[in-house]
Amino acid sequence: MIDIRPIHDRESEAFLRLMCEVFGLDFNRAYDVFYTEPLFDINRKWALFEGREMVSILTTSPLIFGWGRAIGIAGVATRKERQGEGHASTLLQKVMKESARNGETGSLLFARELSLYERNGFEALDRVIRAPIKTEMEEGFPDSFEFETVVEKYDKWSQAHPDRLRRDEKRWDYWRWHYRICTPFQSGYLSIEPGLLREPIYESPVDSLPLPPGTDWFGTTFMADQLEIPLHDPVVELYLMGHNVPGIPQLFMTDQF
Repeated sequence: MIDIRPIHDRESEAFLRLMCEVFGLDFNRAYDVFYTEPLFDINRKWALFEGREMVSILTTSPLIFGWGRAIGIAGVATRKERQGEGHASTLLQKVMKESARNGETGSLLFARELSLYERNGFEALDRVIRAPIKTEMEEGFPDSFEFETVVEKYDKWSQAHPDRLRRDEKRWDYWRWHYRICTPFQSGYLSIEPGLLREPIYESPVDSLPLPPGTDWFGTTFMADQLEIPLHDPVVELYLMGHNVPGIPQLFMTDQF
């Protein structure tokens, strides 16, 4: 008998073990992250059970755009010995149906392989690329913005187009959970992690960005094109796929789900 539902607290460790086994993660290292990340919600960790066996799993996270509410889907995993039996597709369809019933009408995910999700009605909306940025940095490092200033500037940017991701309090908690420096640039900012730029907000195209040499862009091609980020030799890392999503989502990989 097949049962599909959010897991119970007592099943969370089995959920994590299955995920680690499929993705080759170290259980002990993943344990603390799994339970402490700010978007953790046991009610958004779904599993397909066959009898008492947890066979396939996934996690959803809430997303808000100007056009409405959606879910981000991540960690789709099926026991290795049960793969190829259609369990992930059955789970996906049930979760999307239940989410739509609760007003989260669209679904998004990041994928390396397209076929499973295309069979379930998803389409590739964008590509996630990694590429070296042309940089030119003056000596010294600019002062960083206070968190409240970043929130103000991001919220102003996100409200300007319905395809842009809004951040509620929990998503801002998730954003702060990672180490980032936000430096002023034009009337916006550059959100910098060691060796990576995932979130820039500015208006006027430039020939180079004031970033440390060797900084890479990690984000969607749409956002890179919109901002005219000076890149070279991009490599496709992932595909952004969507189901029942209007337009191309405008979001940064700081919000990767």
